[in-house]
Amino acid sequence: MASQPKKDTRPREEIKILYDVELTNCPGKSLVALELVYKPDGTTPPHRHAGATAVAYVLDGEFLSGMNGNPAQVYYEGQHFVERPGCHHTVSDNASSSKPMKAIVNLVVDTKVLKTEKGYAALTEFDEGYE
Repeated sequence: MASQPKKDTRPREEIKILYDVELTNCPGKSLVALELVYKPDGTTPPHRHAGATAVAYVLDGEFLSGMNGNPAQVYYEGQHFVERPGCHHTVSDNASSSKPMKAIVNLVVDTKVLKTEKGYAALTEFDEGYE
């Protein structure tokens, strides 16, 4: 019997692709930039980024981020953090229950990941049991 997906009643992330550039000086790699917005108390379930290096830069608000089971840390406007390939992003939340959070996330990823049937959806691999 298959387990039911885990549900979270908090608002989910909003993502907009800003650009996607194949890196000619790094054959087989692409640079993808995302605008990530969390409404107040927003969240993303635990996930990984398809072997990519991800750099998140907070434009507005407070980003609560925890990786690889380490304690979560709040990043404020003008701060950034890095997710290395294979990193398990266990906490990815808006730290505020009253104000939105906005960040730019740059990912360096294997171009072939983007060329699959899943396209950009392949960039975020949610933990089993999450939607």
